[in-house]
Amino acid sequence: MVPDFPELTMDFRVRYAEVGPDALARLSAVADWFQEAAGVNASALGFGNEALFSQGLTWILTRMIFYVRSLPEVGQSVQVRTWPAQRDHLAHRGYELLDGGNEPLIRATGAWAIMDLATRRIVPMPAALAEAYPCRTIPYVPFLGSVTPRLRKVADECTVQARKDDLDMNGHVNNARYLGWLLEPVSEPSGALAALEVTFRAECLPGETLLSRCSAALPAGTAESGEPFLQREHAIVRTNEQGASVDVCRAVSRWRPAAQQN
Repeated sequence: MVPDFPELTMDFRVRYAEVGPDALARLSAVADWFQEAAGVNASALGFGNEALFSQGLTWILTRMIFYVRSLPEVGQSVQVRTWPAQRDHLAHRGYELLDGGNEPLIRATGAWAIMDLATRRIVPMPAALAEAYPCRTIPYVPFLGSVTPRLRKVADECTVQARKDDLDMNGHVNNARYLGWLLEPVSEPSGALAALEVTFRAECLPGETLLSRCSAALPAGTAESGEPFLQREHAIVRTNEQGASVDVCRAVSRWRPAAQQN
């Protein structure tokens, strides 16, 4: 019997290898923790990758949104809370990164689909696994909009190289690796990162040379808290055989003045 609210909480400690020059955890490290907890939770509920691999299927992340209040520092103990949320044509999953006082540092939502490993195409969830998915779910934070917008005007760009070391067990670049790539061309950070939304549009394989591009930071109104923020559009692109640029993923980042970070 599927529990009404089948959530999972896991403990993590920020390691030296997971922080940047500011001694704060990289967002890609947080994404790794989220992925680890999600996998454990899904397996315990009967729709993890073990069940899918036996049918030649796998989960893939299609979209993710992170709302960042602050990033934990090296040595800090944190908890990840995750739960399967609403399922329509995609299976949504909610996440929270909690500090020692059980206060959320980051809230996030992922939208997952099932891919056929042979054809590399999205397929419906098998009926037996759909029956294991909970009907009653915990609310989750929304995406910034109905779609992640296309990058309209490039202000900065840099080259990124996909390596074998970036691959996950699905044989393509792991979703967490894109987060660092997306922020790489930001030459002048516009304060503290407040939100990052990413839509993954295509697989990336080792040996590919890609371009990470971003727009200038432009005023984009105020958050629900009333604080002003700036917004950038991002894209990671490859060049196809016809010489045209094709988006591998698109993203939007929102930034608050550093003095307002808390």
